[in-house]
Amino acid sequence: MISGILLAAGESKRMQPAFKPLLKWGKRTVISECVHQMRNSQLADIFVVLGHRESEVRPVLAGTGVQFVVNEEYSNGMLTSVKTGLSMLGPNTDAVLIALVDQPMIKTDLFNKLIGAYGDGSKGIVIPTFNGKHGHPIIVSVSYVEEIMQLDDDSPEGLRAFINAHKSDWLEVPVENAGILEDLDTPEDYARLSKQVEPLYEHHKWHP
Repeated sequence: MISGILLAAGESKRMQPAFKPLLKWGKRTVISECVHQMRNSQLADIFVVLGHRESEVRPVLAGTGVQFVVNEEYSNGMLTSVKTGLSMLGPNTDAVLIALVDQPMIKTDLFNKLIGAYGDGSKGIVIPTFNGKHGHPIIVSVSYVEEIMQLDDDSPEGLRAFINAHKSDWLEVPVENAGILEDLDTPEDYARLSKQVEPLYEHHKWHP
């Protein structure tokens, strides 16, 4: 079975004064959109890693069925959140999909495509590609968990160095969603990407 980890512990420093997870995204918030798409996928369970302002985020996801885990060391970088999420995996988990709260544009069908590719393949790391460029989310076999837990939190490369060290175990999956290369880092990113969502919801409002 494949579990999902949604990384949402950071301070959103480049987005300040706004707080990224609670920004509006269509008819939801950024983080609730991420969870909505993940919940509709074939993921067996979902762990949401919280940290900064976690008490404000929990109520937004009430009733969604996700499990919360708090990274007390979120200020030390994303790798600490990855490790916090991995520490929650159960004994029946075969692999983990690592998703970013920066990417509410990732849809259920893309999650399922990656999950299917992992199940059908023989590789331990699944990476989506768009026009030959690597993006997120990724899937990693639990056989790598111990190695990831041993990575140096202070390493500037973090998880990327681990992934690049195992190129022979990559399964690259071409997708048609350019969103795998995007993320919501700045107010400019948010303004540009959220505009693509609004017309969709307006259309459905008048065309049920």
